Amino acid sequence: MVRRVLLATALALALAAPLLPAAAAPGPWRSDIAALDGAVLGQMAKHGLPGVALAVIEGDEVVYLRGYGSAGARPMSPETQMFIGSQSKSFTALAVAQLAEHGRLDLGAPIQRYIPWFRVADSEASARITVDHLLHHTSGLSEAGYGVVLPYDASPEQAVRSLAQARLTAPVGATHQYFNLGYDTLAYLVEVVSGEPFAAYLDAHIFRPLGMAHTTAEPAAATDLAQGYTRMFGFAVPMPQVVRRYEVGAGYIVSTAADLARFAQAMLHGGAGLVTPESARRIFTPGPGGYGMGWYISADGANISHGGANETFRTEVNLYPARGRAFVLLVNEGHLVDHFISAAQLAASVEAAVLGEPVPPVEAGWSVRWMGYGFGLFVLALCLLHLWNFRALFRGWPERAGAMGPARRAMDVAISFVIPSVILAVVFSQMQGFFGNRFHLLTTLASFGLAMPDVFILMLVGTLPDYAQGLLKLAWLLSGRAQGLPVRAPSRPDPSCARAVAARDTRH
Repeated sequence: MVRRVLLATALALALAAPLLPAAAAPGPWRSDIAALDGAVLGQMAKHGLPGVALAVIEGDEVVYLRGYGSAGARPMSPETQMFIGSQSKSFTALAVAQLAEHGRLDLGAPIQRYIPWFRVADSEASARITVDHLLHHTSGLSEAGYGVVLPYDASPEQAVRSLAQARLTAPVGATHQYFNLGYDTLAYLVEVVSGEPFAAYLDAHIFRPLGMAHTTAEPAAATDLAQGYTRMFGFAVPMPQVVRRYEVGAGYIVSTAADLARFAQAMLHGGAGLVTPESARRIFTPGPGGYGMGWYISADGANISHGGANETFRTEVNLYPARGRAFVLLVNEGHLVDHFISAAQLAASVEAAVLGEPVPPVEAGWSVRWMGYGFGLFVLALCLLHLWNFRALFRGWPERAGAMGPARRAMDVAISFVIPSVILAVVFSQMQGFFGNRFHLLTTLASFGLAMPDVFILMLVGTLPDYAQGLLKLAWLLSGRAQGLPVRAPSRPDPSCARAVAARDTRH
């Protein structure tokens, strides 16, 4: 009862404070370190995660800092560099807030005030989209309305110019629609307004003031980058992390658990040393969808988080201002299934331990590793089935087709195209339903092989052999190899030949 009263009091004080977030005076961190280690190691074993780096913050101290597993050819450490995915957005938003604080831009002003050539497909909306709309993902733009596949080495300016082809999927300012290219536009805005390259601005105004010596917005400059992994049928497989040069401000900053702990400390205390309390309050004020400026805010500000997901890395940064605590969690494996399952289970276990609550049992929930094994067995079974079907196809299908009636023959050919087409339609319709405005068929196909390579292989194995069989059957029918199908009208007999044959028959 005393604990509940104290917790309720702390929450009330935090909510009544003029600054959000305002770290409550923390009590001692009472988490069992052995339980925390056991939870992390248990989740790693359950899901087959190669490496994890963890930092726990209590008030003004980093009270726990450890690396687990492997960063490739060396052990993982809290100082090992990794890509932090969309956690990059919190740095981009902070840079914009700093420029606004110094009077160099107005958050409520249209983007066209600073980038006059900024355009989207709707000319009226182009003039109405503000800096604040992009910060809160309320511009009306979304992945669903943007079907441009940019080359990895496209510049930030080229990316912003490509928005001329983006159509709105909601009215400007009406609703939250997460859109990566909105933050790419903000990173370019930082360059235009500050007159400095984006990476140089962050280094001078955020990284160096916080002592984040191993953090950079120039991925090519990272000298101690961990090996990144994807998942292939349950196994962690090393894969080079692609870098989209135009998208650093939205998803490709490189950092470490130790450096992000410094950042989390500063943000836990209202951006101390980086922005004024008023700017910090604005950063952590939620808009539509509970999204502030580069952060998700829930429970009336008691839980502030973001995180990031690259193709081969995963990041979680969670702040609990009312408790005066925070944690940073980095994993050197990325896979779309992992991002929704293993990452969620790992983060939930760490969160419980950090907040002094019961840690969920490791065996609760799906194992992504065993799901991958299941994918692998299913793909193997499909391969064997297709081999059997091709064997049957080459052992007499033309003759069998010749004995069929026209309707049955047409059905036999059509089914080889209909079944895989239905499979693809179901898969992509389900993905669209799940991702909503973050789904576009063209851009999804362009990244599918990197985001889920084993599921991509499963999709190919489940559809391409059927299409191949259908095309082969069609080719045989058109060439006349299938008996019973006329391919041209029979020629008329020569009358003179007919008379000669008749005379011969008479003589005999």
